[in-house]
Amino acid sequence: MTRSPVGTLLGMRPHAVDSEALRRTVGGRLVVITGASRGIGRAVALRCAAAGAHVLLLARDAAALASVAGEVRSAGGEATVHAVDLRDLEAATAAGERIVAEHGAPALLVSNAGHSIHRDLVSYADRLHDVTRLAGVNLLGPVALALPILVAMRRARQGQLISVGTVGMALPGPGWSVYTATKAGFDAWLRSVSPELAADGVAVTSIHLPLTRTAMSAPTYARTRLPALSADDAATWVCRAALTRARVISPWWGRLGAVATAAFPSTADRLAEAIWRRS
Repeated sequence: MTRSPVGTLLGMRPHAVDSEALRRTVGGRLVVITGASRGIGRAVALRCAAAGAHVLLLARDAAALASVAGEVRSAGGEATVHAVDLRDLEAATAAGERIVAEHGAPALLVSNAGHSIHRDLVSYADRLHDVTRLAGVNLLGPVALALPILVAMRRARQGQLISVGTVGMALPGPGWSVYTATKAGFDAWLRSVSPELAADGVAVTSIHLPLTRTAMSAPTYARTRLPALSADDAATWVCRAALTRARVISPWWGRLGAVATAAFPSTADRLAEAIWRRS
């Protein structure tokens, strides 16, 4: 957990989660987690399973999923594994339909899967496949999986979709354009469908995480001294979202930065350019 004074000041110290409240929320119920084979997804799965949830784990790597499921079962929890590549939109849709057919409407869908590259525009100008690959994992695949599940949640008039995104979505991010654009696309979709879902008792929470130490961030940030969350810290944010059902969870500076960027876009661009040139 981030316990440094700087981390606390930046709003990166997760609040404690009432374990009994979490048990009342997810105990005996289905929690679907994408990107569950490692990092944040694995941590969320272990936390929810410990609270009595039946966790349904999705990711591409069947062997890694089986390992996480083994951890859950060893601790006395219940886990089901579905290996699926979200870039395959037909497979993602079929996975959502199968979940509903076999289990009904889940209590939670944690849309955590993500793929990132740190690459400037010139470096991927002749690599359109980088764009389509990230769009599949971060935007199109999550929508394809979520659609049949959200229909079931609406019919049941219960449930929650929690999206794990990045605080960088609303800020200029040179070098992260494809990642932030595809994550922001999913976030914008949720912003539009949230009022429709709320009318039927289904909640949507968008979590805008600050830097989190995972295998995905390691190639770029392994040696950084910037304050960062651990995967377990991020799982605490997710579990807290399940309790509060807040629409957006983001550190204060992320919200302030988003407002400032919208109000003064040219200034924000100049600041981002200066930082980019020094990097």
